Amino acid sequence: MLIKINRDIPLFGCIAFGIIDRGTNLIQVRPTSRCNLKCVYCSVSANDPRIHPNEFEVELDYLVDEIKKVAEYKGEIEVNIDSVGDPVMYPSLVELIKRLDIKMISMQTNGTLLTKKKIDDLAKAGLKRINLSINAMDKELARKLAGCEYDLDKVLDIAKYISEKMELLLAPVWLPGLNDEEIPKLIELAKKLNCKIGIQKYETYKYSRKAKGTKKITFWKFYKQLEKWEEGYKFKLKLGPRDFEIKKAKRIPTIFNRGDKVNVVIKAPGWMQGQMIGIAKDRCITILDCNKKLNQRVNVKILSNTDGIYTAK
Repeated sequence: MLIKINRDIPLFGCIAFGIIDRGTNLIQVRPTSRCNLKCVYCSVSANDPRIHPNEFEVELDYLVDEIKKVAEYKGEIEVNIDSVGDPVMYPSLVELIKRLDIKMISMQTNGTLLTKKKIDDLAKAGLKRINLSINAMDKELARKLAGCEYDLDKVLDIAKYISEKMELLLAPVWLPGLNDEEIPKLIELAKKLNCKIGIQKYETYKYSRKAKGTKKITFWKFYKQLEKWEEGYKFKLKLGPRDFEIKKAKRIPTIFNRGDKVNVVIKAPGWMQGQMIGIAKDRCITILDCNKKLNQRVNVKILSNTDGIYTAK
């Protein structure tokens, strides 16, 4: 079920939609939770109705107004439009970017839904960088990792076109044992396109898809391999906040602490099975193992509040 998020539901507190502030000048904006792929390594098992029976889409005017409020509070910011799915699924994406008076706007995407016209429209609207998720140069492996039909030739053509219109960052996930031989090819692609490449470490969580044939490695091993690739290809791979001018900034206040007991009003079904979303003090709280009905009041205990994302029981 697609749930439209309007002004009755706060845009702070939920991981699946809205705005996330991690205490820097970069804020994450999540206009939709929907995805068109089923990547075998996805950390949230996106596009799986058995795990996520509900998806979310934020009303445009509301989202624009709230982002502007954040900018007024924090000062100069970068807006990174990302998602637990893919932002290009948001029907008002171009209009969203166009209406934000923000100097630096970036976006994450797998690129499969982009067209050259869409890229032109995004660039004209004010998008400055696309972080493109691409994990292999081998067509069959790329399709396997995407978990569904995947047109690698189209994505490579799109990557080239993006690099001509705005800043491009290639963002592959390194899956040890699966795409080891593909990462060097992607480094060569980044050199050819004169763009950055940010290799991501494969991680798994409770609800992740577990890719067969690979496993997590330590950060020490991850960075040692990056060093070897850096040396071999004479290309910077270890990227950090300074490479993107990300710095600490005034954080949106944390309203609830772990252990707090809060009376909330149930306002929407949650993103995952057995969850509901309650609101209190202009924040969303995801309530686990909850079967209450909409508009009911319930007392909950806050379990976590990391970066203003609240879960309770």
